Amino acid sequence: MSTPTPPRPPDTRLSERLKKRLFLYASGALLVLTLGVGLSVVATLFDQLKQAEEAGLAHIAETRGLAVGEWYRRALDLARQVTSRTRIREELAAYNAGERSLEDLAAFTRPKLADAMNLSDEVIGLTRLDATGRPVTSVGTPVPAAPAKGLAGPTDAVRFSSPAVVDRVPCLVIAAPILSRSGKRVGTDLVVMDISRLLEIIEQGRNIRGAGTVGLGYATEQGVALFPDGPNGPPVPTPSQIKALRRALHGGTGILPSGDEVTAYTPVSGSGWGLSVSVNERELYNPLRLRLIQLALYSLLIYAVCLIGLWRLLRPLTGRLLLHASELESEVDAKTATLQSELDARLKAEHALHRAHQELEDRVRERTRELAQANEELREIHTRLEGEHEQRKVLSRDLINLLEEDRREVARELHDHTGQLLTTLRLDLQAALESLASADGCCKSQLESAADKITLVQRDIKSISKGLRPDTLEYLGLAQAIEALLDEYRAATSLDIHFFHKGVPRRFDSQKELALYRITQEALTNTVKYAGASRVHISLINRDGRLGLTIEDDGRGFDQAAVAEAASASSSLGLTLMKERMVQLEGTFHIESEPGRGTQVLAELSIGEEHDA
Repeated sequence: MSTPTPPRPPDTRLSERLKKRLFLYASGALLVLTLGVGLSVVATLFDQLKQAEEAGLAHIAETRGLAVGEWYRRALDLARQVTSRTRIREELAAYNAGERSLEDLAAFTRPKLADAMNLSDEVIGLTRLDATGRPVTSVGTPVPAAPAKGLAGPTDAVRFSSPAVVDRVPCLVIAAPILSRSGKRVGTDLVVMDISRLLEIIEQGRNIRGAGTVGLGYATEQGVALFPDGPNGPPVPTPSQIKALRRALHGGTGILPSGDEVTAYTPVSGSGWGLSVSVNERELYNPLRLRLIQLALYSLLIYAVCLIGLWRLLRPLTGRLLLHASELESEVDAKTATLQSELDARLKAEHALHRAHQELEDRVRERTRELAQANEELREIHTRLEGEHEQRKVLSRDLINLLEEDRREVARELHDHTGQLLTTLRLDLQAALESLASADGCCKSQLESAADKITLVQRDIKSISKGLRPDTLEYLGLAQAIEALLDEYRAATSLDIHFFHKGVPRRFDSQKELALYRITQEALTNTVKYAGASRVHISLINRDGRLGLTIEDDGRGFDQAAVAEAASASSSLGLTLMKERMVQLEGTFHIESEPGRGTQVLAELSIGEEHDA
């Protein structure tokens, strides 16, 4: 009995190498995990925080735009309050009518206008114009010539001029029409407004979120201009400001990034002005970048803590792993010997399997040869059966042709020979009747009876001849021939027969015409003899070159299996001939019938393009 191998002492160098490898692998996996999670979080947060910063900038622009709009409406109300004073308006109307002199009007109006200026500190000048646009009086700051150009025109709307700087005071002129009680314009007030308050509203947005430029713009013939930002006049707009203000003047609202600047723009409601707030891209997104840096530092701190914990965990774990490694090595040696013996046994089994596989392949080849021989015999049998089938088709065709030829011959004999003899006999009887006109009445009545019987025999012979070979089929076509056949059955029986045909050519292949006619004739004969039906529906329809015949009755029906077994019965022979006709013409034939549920005959064949429409 062998003694167990004592475990090997752990190798300290191996322990250090293993410790380093485990630490490197674990730290690398942790780093990849940390980077993956961090990047996914940063990508999501960056887009969201960026949209939040841009939304904040847009909110600033909208807030400033609302404040400017409020100032605009207040200035509009001030101008309307000045023009709404009734007494000085009536004096101006009297002046326009020639009832007051210019000196009297100016003396009366000037104190009233001075009092109106006290409505607001922003009103620094008032000038009143008559109906023709000529000034009649003025108080306060005179109206600047350039901004007031074109404001005194004949219009009933309040208009604002472009801004200007007069005596280092930024201002603009409001032209407010003076309307009488009837709504007629009697003059215009030009109100000079100090826009310092408006500029203060704009200035309040400059230091919000590091806004570098806040501009209030208006449209000019040359493009876009800015309101002055102080007594030095308007600043020069940047290209991004011009682009943003142009969009705002067209009613647009949004964010426009351009180079190092991000510009939010919005229209000022009701004024035709546009407002833009431009921020340096770096200043706008600095809070966002600081948050992302803080997130990265937190991630690195967590990663460092995890590395320290991992190192402290691996130090005692490595020694244990080495001890288990020595034990595992002894077990591996024992397992290796066992596996070697199993491998030898498997090799022997593989050799035996190879021999069995070879024997199986030989048997498969032999079986394949036998199957090939059997297939060859089957092909010969199939060829022989095909020959027999062709012979059967030829015999069937010859039988049908012989039957039709016999019918034609019998019809010809009945019509040409027997019919002529009966005609001659009837003429002789008529001559005898004429010669015996004065003879005994008894002989005369017998001769007349014989002549009537001959007439009946001629009529029956003509009917039999028409049934054997219908003339209507040759001269009128299939649809008219079937209609004539149905008229005969309607006259001879109590059947309620309905016939519908659509798209049937007048003439096509004579063999196919005759086959469909005979099938109709045979089906109606079977219906009259065996079905006991009261109603028959027949349809003949052409669908894309295939002519389909359907004959359906409401008779007692029959058991198809029983009829098929009674192959010698007359009805079964008729069904066989109908089917053979379709087989010879490469058509289809089908019968559906059940006892008590009537019978349906379906026949279909191709007529192609060989017909007269």
